[in-house]
Amino acid sequence: MEGIIEKSSSNHKLVLDNYCKLIICHEEILSRIVKCFIDEAKHLTLNEIERLIKEKKSFHHLDKENFIPYSGKTNYDFLCTIDLSNPGYSLITRGLTYISRIMTTQWKNEYYDYDYNHIKKVYSIWILPQSAKKNDGHINAYKIDEININGTTIERIETYDKGVLIMIYLNKEHDTNEKYIIYDNILTPLVAFLNNVLSYQEKRKIMKEYGFNVIDKEVEKMCNLGEMIEREAKQAKNIEHLQNVMHELQCSLEKAMDILKLTDEERKEIKKYFQA
Repeated sequence: MEGIIEKSSSNHKLVLDNYCKLIICHEEILSRIVKCFIDEAKHLTLNEIERLIKEKKSFHHLDKENFIPYSGKTNYDFLCTIDLSNPGYSLITRGLTYISRIMTTQWKNEYYDYDYNHIKKVYSIWILPQSAKKNDGHINAYKIDEININGTTIERIETYDKGVLIMIYLNKEHDTNEKYIIYDNILTPLVAFLNNVLSYQEKRKIMKEYGFNVIDKEVEKMCNLGEMIEREAKQAKNIEHLQNVMHELQCSLEKAMDILKLTDEERKEIKKYFQA
């Protein structure tokens, strides 16, 4: 989720990024992501999935940092497991255990060398909230498939369907009055919540329309932080222009502010900067 707002202090970027992660892992958002994109959850209702997420025995937050010997350390934005209680669900073969670092970290936790059937299926979902307009609403999935090169032998899909990568492309300028063709119940909220194009009141309207009840605190905090970052970015640009004018025209700060027609509030903040 890097790059949502570029011209801001690194500290504020980190805080904003954390708010994005809090929103993504919020049960109201996460349940819709699971419902839309996890095949094994298609038979469940949103309420059932949300209830599973709230249950500690069915849903677990995992350490976002993992280290594999000789491979190095990886930090994930959010890492979790969810037990969908799907009777008869089979787990995968040894051959695909190395396609994912997450799969590899299951060794000695979920499976041992002699019991590869207990490898858990892994989904990696990437959300790109500021994609090109032409890609808005596009969703790509990458997974292992079986191709019969010779003969008619067909293996059970459960034996190789162990890893899925999903890429979700959104454009921050998307008109939230226009519905996405599919999965609008999650795509419109994502594009609204993860970008600071809309005001907090406009985002509240989206929350009400799409049935979100308790995510408003995270959204409000993100909006406030976004406004702060935008103000800082504007101030930085004003300072840059002022310094250029003062240098080129050899004039005072007051004269440069007059030339740029800054507001009283902008002048007040600029003076604090130069006095410091």
